[in-house]
Amino acid sequence: MKHIGLQLYSVGNDMGKDVYSTLKKTAELGYTGVEFAGYFNVPAKQMREWLDELGLKAYSSHFNVFGDFEQDSEYLKTLGAENAVLPGGPSFATEKDVLELACKMNELGKKYADEGIKLAYHNHSHEFTKNGDKGWTLDVLYDNTSPEYVGMQLDVCWALVGGQDPVEYLKKYRNRVSTVHMKEVLTVSPYEGTAIGDGIVDFKGIYDLLGDDVIYIVEQESIKTMETWEAIAKSREYLSSL
Repeated sequence: MKHIGLQLYSVGNDMGKDVYSTLKKTAELGYTGVEFAGYFNVPAKQMREWLDELGLKAYSSHFNVFGDFEQDSEYLKTLGAENAVLPGGPSFATEKDVLELACKMNELGKKYADEGIKLAYHNHSHEFTKNGDKGWTLDVLYDNTSPEYVGMQLDVCWALVGGQDPVEYLKKYRNRVSTVHMKEVLTVSPYEGTAIGDGIVDFKGIYDLLGDDVIYIVEQESIKTMETWEAIAKSREYLSSL
């Protein structure tokens, strides 16, 4: 894999204590870039200087995309990040909720596209509920948005927990994928995470499908069997071997 990034939510406590040291450790483990989940009051220019010094790319950022567009897009452009991701919908309880979100994302996605940034949606498992005979609730979002303006950042772990085959779901929306959340699950019920390669997600199938055209972003959470940084290192090593 050419592009393996770390979702910094995985090490949020470390980011809160020392952003630079956390970025440095990420680079030392061989990651080629990062996806942000908060900037911890670091100015954009300073963050970009640290990334450049450490040889890291800013691949993406998770944040409330419906905030201050000018401020958010300027920060992303300063970092050189080309992906803005909504890390979950406010509600997927009804089709109306999803249609309202689709409308907002389509409008915002056009604004981001004009700035050279791709807007995408990151799922959890709750979006994989049946919407009558119309497929999954998550499909409603994609059926009512333009691939030009709204991409899919599939969290392959949560897709599996939601009852999906991540490879088949990625095939369905291949034209929307520029980043993928690579997260492993050891057991679905009760949910328990683990290092990539030690669980049940078909990462080889995902890579065989998508190849090096997309950015793979590792996220670690709910791991009981090893320390977080150990899992982060092991996950990168496994993905690099594919």
